[in-house]
Amino acid sequence: MLALLLSAALAAQVQETITVERVLVDVRVTTDAGEPVVDLGPEDFNVRIAGKRAVVESAEWVPDVGRASARPEPAAPERRAEARPTSGRTIVLFVQTDFARHPTRTHGQLNFLRYADDMIRAFAPEDRIAVFSFDSHLKFRLDLTTDKEAAVEALIDTISIDHPPPPPAVPEPSLAPHLSRDAMRRAAHSETALLLVAHALRQVPGTKSLLLLGWGLGERGITGVRMKRDWKPARHALDAARVSIFALDTSYADYHDLEIGLQTAAEETGGFYAKTHLFPGIAVERLQRTLSGHYELTLRASESLQRDTHSLDVRVKRRGARVLAPMSVAIR
Repeated sequence: MLALLLSAALAAQVQETITVERVLVDVRVTTDAGEPVVDLGPEDFNVRIAGKRAVVESAEWVPDVGRASARPEPAAPERRAEARPTSGRTIVLFVQTDFARHPTRTHGQLNFLRYADDMIRAFAPEDRIAVFSFDSHLKFRLDLTTDKEAAVEALIDTISIDHPPPPPAVPEPSLAPHLSRDAMRRAAHSETALLLVAHALRQVPGTKSLLLLGWGLGERGITGVRMKRDWKPARHALDAARVSIFALDTSYADYHDLEIGLQTAAEETGGFYAKTHLFPGIAVERLQRTLSGHYELTLRASESLQRDTHSLDVRVKRRGARVLAPMSVAIR
């Protein structure tokens, strides 16, 4: 009898397997002015997934443009892997054009478009840019391209409430095969439109930045502003596609209710929010510095976590450092 019990216990031990879940998270660490902090190692990060401590197995600094790679030599070079060479960023411009032509929104958009040329030309030559606009529905104006002239023209055209033709075909990676014109026409809210764009971007490898130039997200309710129903699936799709939202509020106003939605979208996806009605140049300069590079963290999650989307909290042990990281992560 004892032999049978021992045999059963041994069999149970043999059959038991331990699955260690590893996830990749894109994180930016900057000063308040947006200057990247580039000399961090795994031990400098404190990460929790669903409130449980995650092991940071590696923290790799990835320079996204050439100037970010010109960093000072660290005191302990063995703390980090060598940074990868850059091959160009994927940047999506998502512009909200107010269908009702509210003066504060339209004036603010026109005011910011004066800086469009400088902003786009400051991107690296190898960066690929796509342009979308939203008024009554989602409009696809330019597929991913390194043609800065075409990007400037497409961005300026977003002020028009028109019916643009399909953008010119581009070589892979292209977003066009992953976007349905019918679905774009049915996208009645910006959150729905962001969901469609996120699904298309998931087919493009690497990290992406979505610059949301607009007047607001969410809806006003009795208890204040809350995000629309499609925001949650959009946020999960953005996380899966490795997309961060950088919300540049173009409304010509010191404050408005729906800026809370823009702030929420940026914070939850690992980007930042900035107003542009007074000093748009400062917002653009901060954006350029922030987008110059990021960390790729390889995390080992707690074995007790189920396969699901969980909350993510990333902090660094560096005074004055600002962490931009998504607030959720999927364990598959």
